Amino acid sequence: MSIEVISHPACAVISVSGDLDKVSAPQLEKVISEVLGAGHVHLIVDVSALGFCDSTGVWLLLAGLRRSFEAGGWLRLAGVRGFLQRLLELTRLSEAFPTDPTVAEAMRHVPARRSGQASPPAPA
Repeated sequence: MSIEVISHPACAVISVSGDLDKVSAPQLEKVISEVLGAGHVHLIVDVSALGFCDSTGVWLLLAGLRRSFEAGGWLRLAGVRGFLQRLLELTRLSEAFPTDPTVAEAMRHVPARRSGQASPPAPA
């Protein structure tokens, strides 16, 4: 499995390729922990190049979803297809994960980064 992280001001994109299984899951778990630890609570996991995902991988993604939510953010999956799509549909976990066809689509959900300035008062 190969993992690439691209940090943006208001989110992090974690691209995963290869197989996500019992052997490789700890590698992704470590990356998710590091990204959350760095203060990114909005995570996009690009799984478009994922060839296989077993139950360990799905549980890891669920744990990342929970951890990002608990930190005040979210985790979205981008590029779900093939085996993972079928697995999420069969287990009804597709209802738990926000998904987008591409990373670009997922980026539309990223909140605008606020500057250190206060917002102007709302009109009366």
